[in-house]
Amino acid sequence: MEPFSTPFFEENFRQYIKKNNDVFSKLEAMNSYYRSVVSSMIYDNLNKNSEIIRRIRNLDAAYKTIKEEKTEE
Repeated sequence: MEPFSTPFFEENFRQYIKKNNDVFSKLEAMNSYYRSVVSSMIYDNLNKNSEIIRRIRNLDAAYKTIKEEKTEE
């Protein structure tokens, strides 16, 4: 799986939600992960703005996909 691809972020969302299900609701966990990733991208010393944009687009696409998934309860 390619790092920072949409499937990469989808899997990381799922893992983060599962890991934190005793602390956060699904949406709270997703928002926490999203903010963490965006913050790290902003503070990363990437020289290519297009790479940051690609990563954020993939993160956003993954967020939307996982948010729409039904939660197993």
